[in-house]
Amino acid sequence: MKYPNSILILVTFLCSTAFGFSPYENALVSELDQRVGLLAYLETSDLEAAQKLVADISDKSDRHLAKAGAKNVNVFFRDLNGRIAVFAYYETGQKGLDGLTTLLGEHANEISKLEEMLIPHTRAAEGEAWVRMEWMNCIATTEAFPHDKKEIQKLGLMSGLKPEKELTYRQLHQTNWPGVVDGMILSNYRHWTTFLIEDGDALYMYTYCEYIGDDIDADNKVMAADPATQRWWKHTDPCNINLHGEGNWSLMTSGGE
Repeated sequence: MKYPNSILILVTFLCSTAFGFSPYENALVSELDQRVGLLAYLETSDLEAAQKLVADISDKSDRHLAKAGAKNVNVFFRDLNGRIAVFAYYETGQKGLDGLTTLLGEHANEISKLEEMLIPHTRAAEGEAWVRMEWMNCIATTEAFPHDKKEIQKLGLMSGLKPEKELTYRQLHQTNWPGVVDGMILSNYRHWTTFLIEDGDALYMYTYCEYIGDDIDADNKVMAADPATQRWWKHTDPCNINLHGEGNWSLMTSGGE
C-alpha cells in the first residue's frame, strides 16, 4: 500500500519531535538529569589550597547546591602542560544552558573562593571562571542498571584525543556497543560520562565515572578480558593520547587527596 507524501512527512515530523535529533538531545528530553562538565586551570602552587577548599565544602553549601538543582558535585585536579587542569562535574534537572557555568560558585562559598584562584579557559565568558565542556556521551547509568551498593568510588579521568581521530571517536561514542556497556556493568562501573574540550590545537577529554565494586584491579582485568571490549578498544585506542604515561586515561585527584 502506498501512503501519500503528506502522511509520510507528518510521521517523520512527529518522530522528530518525540525524540531529539541527536543522542545529546535525546538525553535532554529524557528524564535523566543533565550531566555538566566544567573546566578551568590553576597554578601548581595553588593546588593544595584548592584541594582543601573542595574537601571542606560544608553541609550548608551542599544543601544550597541541592536547592539550586546541583547534585553530585565533584571537583578533580591533574597536572597538564605546566599547570593544573580543574574538572568540575555535577548533575542537574535543568535542561537549558543558562547559568550552568556560574551555578556552583553562586551557591557554595567554598567553590566561590576556589573560582578566585582559577585561570579561565580562553573560551570562558568574560568575568567567569569556568567554561562548559561539550558533552560526548553517558553510558552505564544507574537508571538503566540499578544497584544497591552503598560504597561508591567517584573518579575523574582525563585523556588526550588526536585531532585527526576526532570524527572516528565521536561516531563510536554516539553509538556505544551494547556488549561494551554490559562489560562495563559486569566490571562494576556506572555513570561513565565524557566531555570534550579544545585547548589551542589540542583536544582533551574528561570523564566522570563511579566504581561500585570491591577490587578495582580485578574488575579492570574482567573488563580487559571481555571480547566485545577488546574489539572496541582496537577502534578507540588509536584515537587516544597517553598524557601521563599511565595508559589512555589518567586518574585525577579530588579535594583533599
